[in-house]
Amino acid sequence: MKKLSFYCLAGALLPILYLNPLFMKNETPAAKAPFCEATVLTAESAAPQEKVSDLNPVYVELEETEGWILDEVLSDYISEDVVELQEQGISFTIGEWTERDTHTCLFLNKELPDGTLYSVLGYTKTADGGYVYFEFSSPEPITEQQVVMEITKTFGNTGSSVQKAC
Repeated sequence: MKKLSFYCLAGALLPILYLNPLFMKNETPAAKAPFCEATVLTAESAAPQEKVSDLNPVYVELEETEGWILDEVLSDYISEDVVELQEQGISFTIGEWTERDTHTCLFLNKELPDGTLYSVLGYTKTADGGYVYFEFSSPEPITEQQVVMEITKTFGNTGSSVQKAC
């Protein structure tokens, strides 16, 4: 009986996880930028604006609120990016899975022809109570303190950044 229940649950979850992109709203006006493209600023576009963020945030608003579903969404995004890197023959290193009160993320470093691109992929709760999947990237190494500051600045999440108990 337990096996049958397990198979029914797994069968119900499979289409949900497969159709996951249908449950997301794109927060940014443009579609998600290709994973290996960097934003290029010209002198004209950089001069009149305020200081441009060092971490180049890209994010997608999520409708999910359950922790385990959010973990699955993050895993799916990371898997897609890793497959894309492997198909393009780009070397990469994956850091540890980090869970904090304010966010859950994973550090990913890509060895591009122009140099290393340091990225952080994760999800966080926003000030309005929703969740977003985010990607921060920079040509310079990214610290967890920078991630916390960028989350606070971009999403208004001001919770403490203490490690969750596993």
